[in-house]
Amino acid sequence: MQIQRNQDRLESEGTDFLRTATMRLSPAKKLFAMHESTKRLLCRCVWVLAALMPLVCVVIASIVITTPWYQSWQRGTWEARISENLGVTVRTKVFTLTAPHQFYAEGVELRHPETDVILARIARLNGLMRDKGWSILLETPELDAGQLESGLQVLHDSFLCRPQKSSHLLAIGIPHGLTMHSPSGVSEIERMEILLRPAERTSTIQAKLILKDQPFGEVAIQVSRDHNPETTATSVTLSSPKTWLPCDVLSDRFTILKNLGRESRFRGDLQCNVLSQQWDVSLQGEFDRVDWGAMSASLGSPVRSSGLLSLAQLNIRDGKILRAIGQARCEGGVASKSWMERTSQQLQLPAQFSAPSPESIAIDTIDFGFHLDSTGLRLAGALPGPSNWPPVAAKLQDSTICTPVAPENLSSLNAIVAALRATPLGDSPNLPSVDLNTVYLTSVLPWPNLTSTTSPTPMRSRISKSLEQRPLR
Repeated sequence: MQIQRNQDRLESEGTDFLRTATMRLSPAKKLFAMHESTKRLLCRCVWVLAALMPLVCVVIASIVITTPWYQSWQRGTWEARISENLGVTVRTKVFTLTAPHQFYAEGVELRHPETDVILARIARLNGLMRDKGWSILLETPELDAGQLESGLQVLHDSFLCRPQKSSHLLAIGIPHGLTMHSPSGVSEIERMEILLRPAERTSTIQAKLILKDQPFGEVAIQVSRDHNPETTATSVTLSSPKTWLPCDVLSDRFTILKNLGRESRFRGDLQCNVLSQQWDVSLQGEFDRVDWGAMSASLGSPVRSSGLLSLAQLNIRDGKILRAIGQARCEGGVASKSWMERTSQQLQLPAQFSAPSPESIAIDTIDFGFHLDSTGLRLAGALPGPSNWPPVAAKLQDSTICTPVAPENLSSLNAIVAALRATPLGDSPNLPSVDLNTVYLTSVLPWPNLTSTTSPTPMRSRISKSLEQRPLR
């Protein structure tokens, strides 16, 4: 029993020694020793803070987002970013950030950066911002066709001609239509999609649209800019195989379209390449409602009618026609008898005119094909006639004009210039003044390349002589 009591005493003393040694070696445990109620209170506070802090942050962010100050800052940031990318000045009346990556705006105006003229108005738009780019839907936008040329020029200089390393797409959708105001009236586009793709090497703008009055066809337009310093160029491609496009919309860019009349329209394919030193145009298609009186206005409108001009091939370089192949047709209207007689004589076309007919004769039908290149002009009548007659090109009031049978059907370029002079050669043999039609035709017709040893053609010599003798004003 004594031995057992001794063992118990030793174990008790050992345990006390270990406890004392542990407390001496771990002072932190003694320092942070808390009451059970204190521990529970601390845990509750930590849990409440961890649960409420995210909620508080979300509430504060929601309140800040809805404040007028934050909305105004976001509107300024958005307007500045669009203005920097597109080059136009953007102004909005209402801008609201509905979500971190979604917004809508009302009363949007696009203005020219220099003149501050309104280019387009947008009643309302909805936008979505992503890492790859922006998507914007426009509602009831209105575009002024008179400012289309300046707007396209700003977009070309500010967006296409600026290489961008950070490629951010901008997709614009117009699902409910666009209204375009022009001198000839109002054109309504039923649906339109635009994709702006900036890049470091080649930036492009792609657009697809459907006109409201012609829902069966789609118009595709693509404008590309090559940023390579050695081959810097802008290319434009237009494809409208079924849809008629009004010509006056692009008459500011292509002034030659004004000569076709205000109601003329086009459908077909167009390709244009603009380099630093030259530009090329290739066209295939049809021009409808062509005003022949407007086309011959510089001649005094000797032919007043409306018809169709079909072009199977038209190549132009730096304003000079390289080749033109097509067909012209019109029905009804009136023509000048003296001008028709003089033109048929200059082009050496077989013709029959009744002697007692008046100066203005009625047009039954004019229909002929043409082929123009550096070798000359070939005409081919497309109207039916007697079997022993050459191809008939024009049926007038008691008069008929035919075209020679190939290969004799070839008129020189000098004959074209003489036939289309505003002042006939017979009335003014000494060329007392410069004829503008002659100067214009001399610059656009496909004259063959002449060497220095080759003497100029008689017509071009007379033109040059007249220009040298005429004083400058």
